[in-house]
Amino acid sequence: MATNWIFDKNLKPLIEILAMFCDYKIDQDDLDTIYSGVKKTDYEKDVWFEYEYTGTLKFKVAQDVGSSVIFVDVLADEGLEAKVAVAIEILQIYRLT
Repeated sequence: MATNWIFDKNLKPLIEILAMFCDYKIDQDDLDTIYSGVKKTDYEKDVWFEYEYTGTLKFKVAQDVGSSVIFVDVLADEGLEAKVAVAIEILQIYRLT
């Protein structure tokens, strides 16, 4: 899947949606790790944070410093890619906090 963007306020919904797609039980430790990792990223400098849900879905995120956008790149099997693409499109239009 190509890199795309979401509103930064939609990071938690993205994390939860991706977990739901691959039946991963996300917990507070996962959220804390991802939030902490994203803070150290910079899309313009090509500094990303990568995370994996039990070998079934891998994603990386990088904030666009100074904007309200986070870039997302998701690596999933073909069956999930279409779902992920639709979810990202929704997260570009609506703010699901």
